[in-house]
Amino acid sequence: MLKAKIAEIFCSIQGEGLYLGQKQIFIRFAGCNLLCDYCDEPKALQSGKFPAQSFGQVIKKIKSLQKKENPEAVSLTGGEPLLQAAFMEKLLPMIKNTGLQIHLETNAVLVEELKRIAKMTDVIAADIKFPSSTGNSFWTEHEKFLKIAPKKTFVKLVVTNKTKAAEIKKAFSMVKKVYSKIPVFLQPVTEKGEIKKPGKEFFDRVEKISSNMEMKYKILPQQHPLWGIK
Repeated sequence: MLKAKIAEIFCSIQGEGLYLGQKQIFIRFAGCNLLCDYCDEPKALQSGKFPAQSFGQVIKKIKSLQKKENPEAVSLTGGEPLLQAAFMEKLLPMIKNTGLQIHLETNAVLVEELKRIAKMTDVIAADIKFPSSTGNSFWTEHEKFLKIAPKKTFVKLVVTNKTKAAEIKKAFSMVKKVYSKIPVFLQPVTEKGEIKKPGKEFFDRVEKISSNMEMKYKILPQQHPLWGIK
């Protein structure tokens, strides 16, 4: 029987991006294909730490939380949920039957995996990864990813003191090329250790870039750490 490694399933308030403030059930899939220096869920990176769960176990937990908490959506997050796309392909129709919306939070690299479930998702939060944070370039993969379902996608750009203005410009150009109406959020990193937010000079440069490109964006830090919730 097909199962998935899941770190946790819980209900909370969405603290990032376009659906900030919405009550959601979060399914945190374990395992990731990237290693970002600002990762805020390092415990979920290693799938081997968590027991495999069946469709029945996951749906039972969702229905229990739905009855108790009255959420609006289920958010598939991680780690990287698309690593377990085969499981999600069968799980998502079951979630649809609960009447909840399906949101996917992803690093926007696994193109073929997204194709398997894109039609069943309602919202895709694509977290564009910069070379300055991952050590690798994924621009080609990101562009192909955004092209799959651009009208249900929004983009998050996590920015740190290592982020280069040229990376922001390239991300803006990519979004405009694919579909200029994709909402874009700059997310100043939640600081920890040596990982710091950019300074005012950086955001001034981004504003000039956006003006020159006629590119709209919003600056929105993670809110759940400020609220003291997951």
